[in-house]
Amino acid sequence: MIALFYGVTGAAAAEAYVESVPLPSAPIEPQASTLYFRDATTILARVGTVDHSDVPLSAIPVEVRKAILAAEDRDFYSHGGVSMRGVVRAVVADVSGGRQGASTITQQYARNAFLTQDVSMGRKAKEMALSVQLERKYTKDQILERYLNTIYYGRGAQGIAAAAHAYFGITPQQLTPAQGAVLASVIKDPWGFDPANDATAARKRWNWVVKAERDLNWLPGALEYPAVSAATAKNPGADGIFIDRVERELARHGVNSQMLHTGGLRVVTTLDTTAQKAAVQRIAAKLKDQPAGLRAALVALDPQTGGVRAYYGGAERGYFDDALASHPAASTFKPIVLAAALDKGISALSKWDGRSPRLFPGRLGVPLKNHHNLQCPYCTLQTSMVDSLNTPFYAVTEQIGVTAVRDMAWELGISRKYGSTPTLVDVKGDPKPGKTRADIAIGRYAVTPGDLASVYATFAAGGVRHDRFFVQTADDAGGKRLYTAVPKSTPVLDQAVAADVTSVLSAVVSSDKLAPGRPAAGKTGSQQWGNTKETQDAWMAGYTPDLATTVWIGKEKPGPIRDKNGKPINGETVPARLWSDFTRAALTGSPKVALPEAAHVGRTDVGDAGLAKNIAKKGTDGRRGESIGEGGKPDGDSKLGFGTPVVHTAGTGKRLALTFDDGPSSYTPQVLAILKQYGIKATFCMVGEEVENYPATVRQIVAEGHQLCNHSWEHDDLGQMSASAAKADIQRTDAAIAAAAPGATITYFRAPYGSWGASAKEGAKLGHTPLGWLVDPDDWLLPGAGVIAQRIEDQLTPRAVVLVHDGGGEREQTVEALTKLIPKLKREGWTFDLPERTIDAKPQPGPSPSKTTPSPPSSPQPSQTQPADQTQPTDPPSAGPGTSGSPDPQTSSSSTPEGVEQPQDAGSEDDHEDDRK
Repeated sequence: MIALFYGVTGAAAAEAYVESVPLPSAPIEPQASTLYFRDATTILARVGTVDHSDVPLSAIPVEVRKAILAAEDRDFYSHGGVSMRGVVRAVVADVSGGRQGASTITQQYARNAFLTQDVSMGRKAKEMALSVQLERKYTKDQILERYLNTIYYGRGAQGIAAAAHAYFGITPQQLTPAQGAVLASVIKDPWGFDPANDATAARKRWNWVVKAERDLNWLPGALEYPAVSAATAKNPGADGIFIDRVERELARHGVNSQMLHTGGLRVVTTLDTTAQKAAVQRIAAKLKDQPAGLRAALVALDPQTGGVRAYYGGAERGYFDDALASHPAASTFKPIVLAAALDKGISALSKWDGRSPRLFPGRLGVPLKNHHNLQCPYCTLQTSMVDSLNTPFYAVTEQIGVTAVRDMAWELGISRKYGSTPTLVDVKGDPKPGKTRADIAIGRYAVTPGDLASVYATFAAGGVRHDRFFVQTADDAGGKRLYTAVPKSTPVLDQAVAADVTSVLSAVVSSDKLAPGRPAAGKTGSQQWGNTKETQDAWMAGYTPDLATTVWIGKEKPGPIRDKNGKPINGETVPARLWSDFTRAALTGSPKVALPEAAHVGRTDVGDAGLAKNIAKKGTDGRRGESIGEGGKPDGDSKLGFGTPVVHTAGTGKRLALTFDDGPSSYTPQVLAILKQYGIKATFCMVGEEVENYPATVRQIVAEGHQLCNHSWEHDDLGQMSASAAKADIQRTDAAIAAAAPGATITYFRAPYGSWGASAKEGAKLGHTPLGWLVDPDDWLLPGAGVIAQRIEDQLTPRAVVLVHDGGGEREQTVEALTKLIPKLKREGWTFDLPERTIDAKPQPGPSPSKTTPSPPSSPQPSQTQPADQTQPTDPPSAGPGTSGSPDPQTSSSSTPEGVEQPQDAGSEDDHEDDRK
């Protein structure tokens, strides 16, 4: 009886409340919202629906209505206007600080047509009361018609007629079931589920709607995702792209797109009037008259709050935002490596080996070079930063570990994911998908201009990361506060460490003469385009104590970037000048603030400078290929351990070793004829299946005293194989070579693409010295014989192993290039040698070599017909370089001799920047 009493009186009270809430005669007219700069008085833009017209329900295909009902309210025709389960869920969410929309179409219509957008218990109660009254006054079809003509679909379109035109350029009557599912998808999040903004999320939501229709048996046939019209920015230009960011940020805090576009809100952004004007004007000036296709991005932050003071993601580009697109960071990433090193107790004044090129264990035979091959054997990290050297920072990263560098980047402000893709790791097609390599040190991995600005802002803030944000406040049309930003700050770096980073980067700015008329710090960066001398991304990131800014110049799709004079654009040119000009203009009238003094944290005696000198004096154990220190024990510091590819000639001095890949082929006899003409012995790395096609050529190679090299069975990427699979591949190729030339010795093994993985050690175990290279003219691209020859000359330094091809494509130009280049090199005093060996190679099984299938003798001496410069034996004695069988007493070391400049790298994905003269 008590329960019945309270139930009856409660129902009576509820009915009384419903009757007390007046039902307006007409919906509230949509009002445009006003966005202000951070001064809260200067108007940035007005945002509102500009496309609206009502249509009768009969003009909307039934299939389209069903798609919207499946997405928003599949029980619409059976409930009384209110879903109690949905209301309870919404109330709980709102009370707990979350956001949960009304669950029925009637409630959504009541909310959007008659109520303000505040979040409160009172508004929820009014919404329910109005929903009940609507259900009593109108039919279900009338409510659905009003809903479809009132709801916001994005792209400035209110109502289904405007939406059909905005997304498909048609009238509602022409909408197909698949198109209807697109419109049903965007209602939940008009910006986030717009295919123009997030195609993946839009497709996923569309699939969900279609599945819901099928589950309800409302969709008899299969659907294909329809073509959607490109979005047209309602606020074109740089400001329009910034408004997109404002819209997304408000949506994350419960102020959805419909509220922004129809609710007459007052939104105060973080954008600074002077700074934004400076960004737009100066980018337009810098890009004026430049080649078509160049794009720019600029993000400027307040280091003390994270507020975005200027934002440029492109002009007249619809919804595409270059400030959110990720690109390899190149040398602008090096300050992160420095911060990680300082955090580990390594001083900025510690000395490192900055010679170029250098071999590192993680690169397995692919050398790393500095831009312009700059040399600095005893280089502090500060000097290395000023001169933008690669090898010292790579060495630091290998010493402290890639995890320390990656974690530091995340802590400083790099996002851990872009969408669903993890950052700072190899992707599919890279050597180690899902893993981070030490190439992170040279900016191998892509980051966004916005994230990089956050990193540099953290340095400027003394090690405190302030998450960037775009909106300060948002009020409804009645002045009620809907949202107030609460900037998030996190100390991530010791203040003394941040001060040392700033001190080093201020030296960079001073050296480059980029200072914007006040104390500043920063770093340029240029990402190489493929294996060319072109650049594809040019960066400048820098800061003063009150403004941190990142500038990027590039293209939508990676490719060479050149200025109007045809010169490559690198970090120190357009981006650096743009950053300096912008910073100067943006801070006009602001007091000059000094940068912090260096704190000089860390030890100075932890660098690797000088270690290469010691390694060069040590011998090599030919049985295992390990460098040997005092007492004949393996030396842990050695860069030439077991299975490490060799990249130098056996002898010292002005020598080079020619190696040929991907043969034998129909071009190999022409190559052999050139080599015979000049008395040169070379190495031929052969693919197993090609050996079977040209067995006579293999025998000719052996007969003429050249070295053999296993180059896999069919040029597969052995680096992705297991050790056992790589071993089987090498053995199969060995067998093919032995069948073609019984009893021949296969001295070397080279992994295709330089992707070694476990194959280097497996090849060594099978008796082959792993063979790398230092010079690669990239003759795959067929640039012309003259270009091929010039590329070899440009990269050539003493003792370099040179990689060219005699198979795998059209090789006329390669043959022509050798014809021109070899006599020129000989005139310049170059001699031709064979690569050094670290493994004792043995003849393959088979009968003793005959006159037609000879194998190289174990220790031949130069013949009378051999040119004077051919002093290296055809096949060095089995004990390896440095035995008495070698005519050159200098060959006792498998490492780079002291005082011999290392050769240049070509073919790695390094930051070959031109930031320093």
